[in-house]
Amino acid sequence: MPDHRYKIRHSGCDKKTDNRGYPMSEKLLKDLFFKEYYFSDFYFFNVGYEKCQSKHRFGPSLRDNYIVHFVISGKGRYTVNDTTHHLGTGDFFLIRPNELVDYEADVQDPWEYYWIGFSGTKVKEILHTNGIGAKDYIGQVGAQKELQEKFAHFMEADFFDDAKKLANQALFYDIFSFFKIHNENMEMGVRISRTKKYSEAFLLYVGNNYYREDLTIEEIAKSMYLHPAYFSQVIKEELGLTALKYLNLYRMNKASQLLKTTELSVEQIASAVGYQNRHSFTRAFKNRFQSSPTRYKLEK
Repeated sequence: MPDHRYKIRHSGCDKKTDNRGYPMSEKLLKDLFFKEYYFSDFYFFNVGYEKCQSKHRFGPSLRDNYIVHFVISGKGRYTVNDTTHHLGTGDFFLIRPNELVDYEADVQDPWEYYWIGFSGTKVKEILHTNGIGAKDYIGQVGAQKELQEKFAHFMEADFFDDAKKLANQALFYDIFSFFKIHNENMEMGVRISRTKKYSEAFLLYVGNNYYREDLTIEEIAKSMYLHPAYFSQVIKEELGLTALKYLNLYRMNKASQLLKTTELSVEQIASAVGYQNRHSFTRAFKNRFQSSPTRYKLEK
């Protein structure tokens, strides 16, 4: 496996290190990435990988947050609420806060897994949309190879770059959508809408970057690890208009606010909303408001 940024070893307590080998507390990770209020409903705070030794064991123990493990090879057992589950490649198991758990690698074929720790005010709702009820703890991933690739990519992400927060959160949503249980007692078709999460991330990205002249739809799609064509299709389905049209509308609405509430010149406002020159800005503004920026400003 590649040298991942975070490797959390189970040795009686969680030990977290960055890519330089320095220890890192769970609180630090959480504070670094998720102070923004718009992540409070559902967010990850650590991610890890381990190829376990024979009989490697964690527990019995209680955890403070949710953790889901995805087994990519080997076997092991997971015990929760006095029930033991024997798991193998492609299975996942869920740890819930304040529930006694114990898990151990197989003697002959010890397991290898990724895991991700998460929390938030809407965790129970999101688990439910994935078919995971209050008494569900295990399941199987369908697209195992795809999820493994996404985890490997996630492990190499730069979690210290503020500009990557939205992209990392979008990838977390994408990864979590793979953890589903087909529960006949729940409404059919209920699931996490990956497309909705992409559109939410898109709206945030535009709101934080609309002023940049070099901002492109291709860049936004790439930040979410999506093909531009698929990304554009998702945004059109979710918002009812293309990504580019939304970006232009957002810029125009910002421009109209600045024209009405500030004494900035048309040139300054054009630059403030991501246009290289007055001419292109004026043309776009007229298309939106059927009025030139200068005239619009005089009418305020």
